[in-house]
Amino acid sequence: MKLGTLLLRNAAIGLSQLEAALRNQVLYGGRLGTNLVELGFIDLELLSSYLAELTGFPIATPTLLDDADHTLLEKLGGDDAHRLRAVPLGYLGEGTDTVAVGMVDPTDADAIDELVQRLGTGVTPYVVPELRALYYLEKHFGLPRRARFLRTARPSEGEVADDRRRQQPAGMVMPPAFTLEPRKRRASQAPIAPPEPPPVAIAYGAACERIDTAAHREQIADAFVEYAKGRLDALVVLLIRDGNALGWRGYLAPPATLKAPLDDLSLPLGGASSLQSAHDSGQIFNGPAPSAAHPVEQALWRTLSAVPEPTAVLVVPILVKSRAVNLIYAHILNASPPNQVVNELADLASRAQTSYTRLIRQARGS
Repeated sequence: MKLGTLLLRNAAIGLSQLEAALRNQVLYGGRLGTNLVELGFIDLELLSSYLAELTGFPIATPTLLDDADHTLLEKLGGDDAHRLRAVPLGYLGEGTDTVAVGMVDPTDADAIDELVQRLGTGVTPYVVPELRALYYLEKHFGLPRRARFLRTARPSEGEVADDRRRQQPAGMVMPPAFTLEPRKRRASQAPIAPPEPPPVAIAYGAACERIDTAAHREQIADAFVEYAKGRLDALVVLLIRDGNALGWRGYLAPPATLKAPLDDLSLPLGGASSLQSAHDSGQIFNGPAPSAAHPVEQALWRTLSAVPEPTAVLVVPILVKSRAVNLIYAHILNASPPNQVVNELADLASRAQTSYTRLIRQARGS
């Protein structure tokens, strides 16, 4: 039985709520339970109980997660803990060689086998909701959650990038502020194409086919990234959530490199900017940044190492039900994007809209 079916059967949610959560899962990723919590349809405690019923595994409670064994945490390491979405809790009684581990997917046999090898012990999985696991990975290892998993408030005009509010679902307390030096790069961060080998552009028709036949959202974003190679100096696929544009996927033409992880990028959609214009109008923005100081674009350009600053930018919205769910940002440093590229990106965005609609329909019918 699936989580959505179990929740419907027990009248914990309604059909329209399940459909809304499935839609958000297609558009923004994350597990179904995560999207239900983010939409306010259930809380983390209720989700935990249903995940335990569904999987047959005990719950990794906040108390267990707070008191996690630091020796085991250090033995697993932050990067592997984040990759496996697992938090070692402690030994199951004195004299045992079995460790309880909170896991987002306690049925993942490959992850359990790897945990056994890494910890050198037996492993008993405990189930933990995705949002709670990410919170404790941040608390124990200093691994910042990606912007997609942060509940953000709309900043006041003039605020950009790191001025976002790091809020968490109801019932959770934020960890105390601290800094780890040097900061480790998460293995899950969205990659930017490496300098070597030189980028090879895929044909426009191939990009169309990849989007038209995409089986999930990642393939849609990756098609835009592959299309950008050899045509643009930079392209970023942005998620639209809570009045902010969040970094998701991107391409930089060598030798430029990212100044900060792309999936930590959060840009406000308030005030005058090329992103705000494309978002609000649902139309392509193509030209110089509209604000004289262009603070939003400046924040993006700093991340993209855009030197000199682009004289013109291109922002193409992807709409679902007349609402922008993605913005495709692109620039060429010393020129305006050619008309052919503008037209082709517009068509790819239209195809992405159709594919999103198809994927949402398939998710609802599954």
